[in-house]
Amino acid sequence: MQSRPAGKQTEFLNHLRVTLYKDHEVLLFQGEVPKEAYVIKKGVVKTYNLSESGEEQLIELNTAGDVLPLPWVLGKLPSSLYYYEALTDTELYCVPRETYLEYLKTDPQALFDEFERATLKSLGGMLRLNALMQPKATHKILSTIHYLSQTHGIPLGQDQIEIDIALTHQDLANLTGLTRETTATEINKLKRVGVISYRRRSIYIVNMPKLKASLNDQFIADSQINFREPAPPTVVGSAVRSRLL
Repeated sequence: MQSRPAGKQTEFLNHLRVTLYKDHEVLLFQGEVPKEAYVIKKGVVKTYNLSESGEEQLIELNTAGDVLPLPWVLGKLPSSLYYYEALTDTELYCVPRETYLEYLKTDPQALFDEFERATLKSLGGMLRLNALMQPKATHKILSTIHYLSQTHGIPLGQDQIEIDIALTHQDLANLTGLTRETTATEINKLKRVGVISYRRRSIYIVNMPKLKASLNDQFIADSQINFREPAPPTVVGSAVRSRLL
């Protein structure tokens, strides 16, 4: 989500042990009971499932500040529901679950920061689901590029956004449920008409006006989605605090 650990979170995390996972190294297997919670300091972790034929089904991309696996941390699952694997070299803060929960329960700003992060995750999930629901491959790819530009994009200027995650054609195929061959064909179409270009490795540069003009849902294309600017800090006054207690 192009997030970074918030100020309160950073202050808390700086006292914790940090561990390094190399790209393609698995953090958690499906069904594994985590020994502790992870908070991403740097890098990208992908969440995925495997089909009956062993094909990867990419669920989510996690970046700095994200807590893994959050459903387990909050006591909603007894083990990891999916696989978690480093997509890049990744640094993780390691924290006992009870310690992280106590931190959230005793600090209103920390709890609000986590709530905001969860809201952005939910909004990103809606955009991704909208992309998956598109009936044609062209619109699946366009909507997925839009989702990635909103959730993992860095503005380069007024009209361009860099998707700050190196994604291969196979990664995009896993995101959309399309074959790699179909994905490559659709990506090359978008490149020819100037919707996207490449900078290095598999980093995509998106021409946002051309992308928005190509989407088949103009309301979503024109929506002012705020993934980058944090909400103002919460201030709980004594009168409000007394009503909450």
